Amino acid sequence: ADDFDRDFERWVADFWPALLEHFDLELEPVEDEATVAPLRVEIVQDRHPSPYVAAFGAKPMTIAENRELQDPSSPRSTRHLELVLPTGVEYQTGDHLGVIARNDEALVRRVLNRFAFDQQTRIRIQASSATRTEFPVDQPIAVEQLLTDYVELQDVATRSQIKTMLKYTECPPDKKALAELCVEGTQADPTPEDDLYRKTVLEPRRSVLDLLEDYHACEMPFGVYLSLLSPLRPRYYSISSSPREMDRICSITVGVVDAPARSGRGTYRGTCSTYLASKPKGSAVYAFVRRGQSGFEPPQDPRTPMIMIGPGTGIAPFRGFLQDRAAAKVAGEDVGPSMLFFGCRRPREDYLYQEELQSYAGQGVVELTVAFSREKEGDKCYVQHKIAEFSDRVWELLEAGANVYVCGDANAMAPGVRDAFRQVHQTKTGGTEEQARAWLDELVGSSRYHVDVWSST
Repeated sequence: ADDFDRDFERWVADFWPALLEHFDLELEPVEDEATVAPLRVEIVQDRHPSPYVAAFGAKPMTIAENRELQDPSSPRSTRHLELVLPTGVEYQTGDHLGVIARNDEALVRRVLNRFAFDQQTRIRIQASSATRTEFPVDQPIAVEQLLTDYVELQDVATRSQIKTMLKYTECPPDKKALAELCVEGTQADPTPEDDLYRKTVLEPRRSVLDLLEDYHACEMPFGVYLSLLSPLRPRYYSISSSPREMDRICSITVGVVDAPARSGRGTYRGTCSTYLASKPKGSAVYAFVRRGQSGFEPPQDPRTPMIMIGPGTGIAPFRGFLQDRAAAKVAGEDVGPSMLFFGCRRPREDYLYQEELQSYAGQGVVELTVAFSREKEGDKCYVQHKIAEFSDRVWELLEAGANVYVCGDANAMAPGVRDAFRQVHQTKTGGTEEQARAWLDELVGSSRYHVDVWSST
């Protein structure tokens, strides 16, 4: 959530010398990377199918439903999608769905324009023997397809990438400006006023493409640009359904990112959320089920109490948990008590799955508590405040062996929730802050405190 690039540069600067010294190794000098292009590009005319999705075992899944969850008055968008699982693909409550996204057309056009390609241009990529690449090499491919399906175009530019741009820039003003951006990460921390990389690249989240458009004097070849880009990553979404209710269909809950870009350059659209939002019913996406790796699933014994905290799209896995518990109850199984702390802005704007959640509460499946952060002017209420308000019941369930699940924003919500639980412990036991921290660490260590969070940046 912060300047990861600086931390990595500091670490790697010490790592290689230490490694070489430890193993008593010497490296032969190599040619300057500015004179040896990692990828060579040749313009061709043929076509070929992309094998990219096979690397993840992704299969086409038909969209059975794609609907808006937020009220029309809301300036934001959250989509509920249901996807038909192909034969042989199954899921469990708490699993994730990995989706193979595609880059937005407008974004791809920007790259085509910067390198003076048109939409019909086809190329053949040849990689040097030492270059590992995810690209289809020695095969004709359309530049537009390559940029749409294979590479990340919106990642924040790193200092290392800016240094590569610097090698292909001769114009003195642009060369000086780029050099000032790539201060070595191993140097002492500059003041916020002097940290140009943080101010002008990291915080506004400027990509290599943004910088290439700003510094036209950079004559970086297209093959070098490609070599700087990461492969297009699958996006993972918590499955928001249970196979006990929907065995051949799984659902996901997608917050659509579409807002003015921090860089000041037009609109920033989330790569996968924009792609999914535009997919109509009956169309298909390539996706795959990924088993949960952190125990983020309902307890095997349905009698075990649960405390769930999920603001915004963090509600997704808990919708599946509640479907699971409701199905167990209908089947005559003993079901333990559950509490859900859900956070949104306003009750008539973004109360996701309101009718369903209230129905589960009416059935006795869950004790529902909702925090509205924008309902009252100047009085922001978040899920951690509700945990403190209902501390008696929270502590009662914890004493009864409840499992805790936290899903959503890692930057502010997750730390706030941890603080709230530590405060509950101190209040109920009269213990110290250190004892409360040790207690929470024990909950984590005993697999009773589960977290599935992501950075809001």
